[in-house]
Amino acid sequence: SHNGACGSSRLLAVTSECELTLYDYVGDDCACTNLHQCHFDCAGVSEVLSLRILSLVDARCFLLLNSSAVVQLRWIQGAEPEVLSCSSIALPPEVPLDQCANYQLCRGTLFVLTTAGVIYVFDSAEGKQLATVDLPSYHTACLGEDEPVPLLESFGFFHVSPDLCTVVAATQSNTALAVDLNHYFRMYPAHLLCRLVPSRPPFKPQEPWNQDSLLSSTYSHTVLGTSFSTDWSWEARLTSLYKKAKASPSSSPQTLGSPWFKDFPHFECTQAAAAAKTSKSSVPSGGLTMHFSVPNNAAPVLLSVSEFSTVVTFVCPGNGETAVAFWDLQSQTVTYHRPTSPSVPVQRTAEEQLCLFLKTSGLYLVLFAVSQEELLNRLMVFGSASTVDSLCHLNEWGRCSIPIHALQAGLKNHQLDTVDFFLKSKKNILSPPTGYTLSDQPAAVSTQSQLKSEDLIPSLDLLRCAIKETHIEAQSRQFSEQLLSITLAFLNTQVRVVLSATEELDENLRECVAILDRYISDLRTFMKRYPWQTGPDTSTPIPSPTPAPEELEYEDWKSLSMEEVVQRAVLTKQIPRAQAYLRSRSHPEQQLEALRSTGLRLAFSCLTRRDLEQATALLRNMGFNVKKQLHNICLYTDDRDLRDFVYTLLCIWSFFARRVPQMAQTEPGSTSLLEELVGQRGSRSEQPLWSLLRLDWARQWDHNTQKVIVLSRLQDSAVSSSDPGVLWSYLTSLHDEQRVTKWIETLATQNGDPSSTTQWPTLAANVVNNNTHCSAHMRDHILHMLARYILFWDQLCNFHRKFLLDQIPTVPLGELRCTVELLILAHDCFSLTCNMEGIVRVLQAARHLSHAHLAHSDHYSLLVRLLTGIGRYTDMTYIFDLLNQNHRFEMLLRKKVESNSRLKTALLDYIKRCLPADSEKYNMVALCFSMCREIGENLEGAARAQLKLIESQPWAVTPELKSSLIKVLTLLKDAAESYSKDSCVRQAARCVKLAKLVTLQLYFLNHEQDQRVINLHQSDLIGVIVALPRCYQAFVLSEAYDYSPDWAEVLYQKVILSGDFAYLDEFRLHRTLPASLFEEISIKLTHNTPPSSAGQNLKRLLQHCEDVYTYYKLAYEHKFFDVANMLLQDSKTSSYLNDRLGTR
Repeated sequence: SHNGACGSSRLLAVTSECELTLYDYVGDDCACTNLHQCHFDCAGVSEVLSLRILSLVDARCFLLLNSSAVVQLRWIQGAEPEVLSCSSIALPPEVPLDQCANYQLCRGTLFVLTTAGVIYVFDSAEGKQLATVDLPSYHTACLGEDEPVPLLESFGFFHVSPDLCTVVAATQSNTALAVDLNHYFRMYPAHLLCRLVPSRPPFKPQEPWNQDSLLSSTYSHTVLGTSFSTDWSWEARLTSLYKKAKASPSSSPQTLGSPWFKDFPHFECTQAAAAAKTSKSSVPSGGLTMHFSVPNNAAPVLLSVSEFSTVVTFVCPGNGETAVAFWDLQSQTVTYHRPTSPSVPVQRTAEEQLCLFLKTSGLYLVLFAVSQEELLNRLMVFGSASTVDSLCHLNEWGRCSIPIHALQAGLKNHQLDTVDFFLKSKKNILSPPTGYTLSDQPAAVSTQSQLKSEDLIPSLDLLRCAIKETHIEAQSRQFSEQLLSITLAFLNTQVRVVLSATEELDENLRECVAILDRYISDLRTFMKRYPWQTGPDTSTPIPSPTPAPEELEYEDWKSLSMEEVVQRAVLTKQIPRAQAYLRSRSHPEQQLEALRSTGLRLAFSCLTRRDLEQATALLRNMGFNVKKQLHNICLYTDDRDLRDFVYTLLCIWSFFARRVPQMAQTEPGSTSLLEELVGQRGSRSEQPLWSLLRLDWARQWDHNTQKVIVLSRLQDSAVSSSDPGVLWSYLTSLHDEQRVTKWIETLATQNGDPSSTTQWPTLAANVVNNNTHCSAHMRDHILHMLARYILFWDQLCNFHRKFLLDQIPTVPLGELRCTVELLILAHDCFSLTCNMEGIVRVLQAARHLSHAHLAHSDHYSLLVRLLTGIGRYTDMTYIFDLLNQNHRFEMLLRKKVESNSRLKTALLDYIKRCLPADSEKYNMVALCFSMCREIGENLEGAARAQLKLIESQPWAVTPELKSSLIKVLTLLKDAAESYSKDSCVRQAARCVKLAKLVTLQLYFLNHEQDQRVINLHQSDLIGVIVALPRCYQAFVLSEAYDYSPDWAEVLYQKVILSGDFAYLDEFRLHRTLPASLFEEISIKLTHNTPPSSAGQNLKRLLQHCEDVYTYYKLAYEHKFFDVANMLLQDSKTSSYLNDRLGTR
């Protein structure tokens, strides 16, 4: 056991001669105390034949002597052990002591198992028998007629769960029986020997009352155990009778809400009874039996039981083979673990089901019913990222994917190890598999989609915001700089991976580089040596005597022109550094777009000199597609030689098809339009060569492109004969919202008749799906208008904790967005008209659309839109399931959901019913909806879990201890803030008090003092309070533990014995000094033998007594006659004292 008050550890050992030895370890020193047989005479034991240690907690232990006597001992520092209680347990005469197979002390109650499977329950303090549990008889009585009777004999090992609700006993044949004790005593109430039967008053009152009075009626209801009811209607009577019929029989003393041990005398049982009302055993009625598949010569040596599961450890002779069985009492399944090397089980006296093994390589922990990812996530939340990293390295696990909420917690708590571990887990998302390049990846899996699907872009946004916010705060500046360094290193590594993995960047890779470069440019402004633009209001840092390498590079660039700086930076892949340098010189090329434009001009210049190698290097390093840029140069240049040169290269690279399509002649005015575009007027011989070249290029346009060019010259009245697809593509590409709206509005004027004449061509669904080229915002606006007018057609034309419904299975994937919007509008219309059949059909179509198309094609945003648009969350729970199964649950929390109270209620209800153990998603919802109280509870729980972790470790002043306490302090501050936001004043005050205690502990550690003030037991508080040097520290301790110390004892120790009157002055700032306090201190002085200085200290203390009579009385009792005479002679006090003394 560990003694927290003095920081010592204790080991209790028993010798072969049945003598006890207690070892006290304080640091490297060890003191031992021998306990001989003579101390046990009080238990009626003349000779100790056997001795068993039942428990050792703090300074108390329970011993079992000769299998018949229970002794409770307490050790006091530096003194002989004190016998607190000793009692004899009286087993029935038919049970000899040699049949007692195993013993357990739980909640101050002694359980004794016999080989026949009968458990006898005794009070450990008085030895009184409390109950009897006959395991085989109970199990046999509950079996069905056709069920075989298991062979249950030779019981040898058992264990009772900490809540006293479940017991599991194992036989020598490796068969175990689990029993719900609450059900057992409901079935056999006579086996419970200690129970209190509630008494009722007599039916006839002792005093004569008016039987018609309200008082008489109340008394009658009390006697009968009923409640007074003013509602005597038929419905109320039926309800009352129904409740009586459903109630448990009154003959049984046990009810479903009361545990079987509620009347036990020990105070620990009373505490457990209060907690047991919320717990319930997982064992069904009649018990469970399980035969474990272990070697025949294996025997159970360790057994751990909870209300949900059982862990049994089997060992063969000589520890040759060890097996652990995890028995899930709910699913009634068994999971086995068999160590591959010789292992020794380790017993730990704790309520947690920790399965520990000692091997030659160290101590091992076996965990059941928890996945690797769940374990690491819990360690991430309640521990630290370094612990997770070390655990992965120790067990040779690959790094798991860390959820983004762990990064949020790490940033909020200033945990750099969590941030670093998160980024390390993301470092390979852009790395191509071995043997592949990024350009070999399919187009469907773009690099940009990887950035979004791996939560990298939201993570980088979080990091950028955290750096910006902490950079402003002076106390967080160091954290901001370290966070900036980690983030920039990660971003630069990712850019290097992308650029070095392929020779050419496609469109996706270029966008990826642009995204990463944008973050680098934004974050670089927070660097210490960032070259800000010089100006009258900008202070420049003082240069160091030894310039950094980049400063030497800047010195070289000062002699170069701007174009030369850009050229050198691009070729050497130092674009960010060049941007910084150009920003310090106020060049417009500090912006990336301007720098790339200059780089393009330089590349063009290299091509004119036929320096192909340098031109392609410039284009590639700036992230351009080399072939596409050369193609643009080929099209737009009026240098014929350069065009031929580039054209030849592109033909060699198979970029151009070796054919020239002819100019379409079907459209009127095509030739004149193209001639106008290239400025051709007059005869062809009079035009320069570049015009002919551009006209030759125009002839290679495809048919639709030529039509688009013609459409740009036509008026609205002349477009009715145009191709609808080409016209729609042209208008949407120009974002011509006015004409698009006019075209859609004609759908309403056609009244559902596509053959009616208008100035606009017919608009079909495939035209919209295949030819829309506009932004997402305009596309949504178009879909909204289409859905509204199409709905108008359908109503004119016969809607049925027309309508895009019987045709849903054949909907093309390109029309999914429009389909979703139409379903939402259809649901609104059916709801307005109370058409239940239509609502049902919409819900059926939505379910089919979700499963067959949206989830299958990763259209999760449309799933969210469908769910929130229809808004029938209870009927559409399957969308929650789909998003959760595909790890897209957070999409429900992204846009404008904080005001959606119905979605909030549905999300919380879904998590409570379907995901009760998923604290991660609960935290996500809590953060999204600003559920401050729940956030505060989680933060406070994390802080208290960290304190429990500190308590479980030996007390030693280490940097890790300080770091853990700082983490606890931050969590408590955040918890208090969250509570206060939700007006939870009491919870916030509780966190503030505990935060003050942690701050006090950090104060001691920072001043090289090992005094422990956290994780103290109630019995240790007064000693620690007396040992504290300052009075305010005592108040911090008393408030944190909600403890009212004996202030008379504290002041007696600090002021009377030690003479610390500064302590008294500080006490007076917080509390008044009542007369009773002085009298209690006086009594303590009288009953003890204090040093000679104590009297003078009391004399000085009495000067602060405001009660004159008490002042005089105590001065007289302690023979301070000079003080007593002074009070009698003082004009201010003499009259009062004379009156008081005269009346006594």
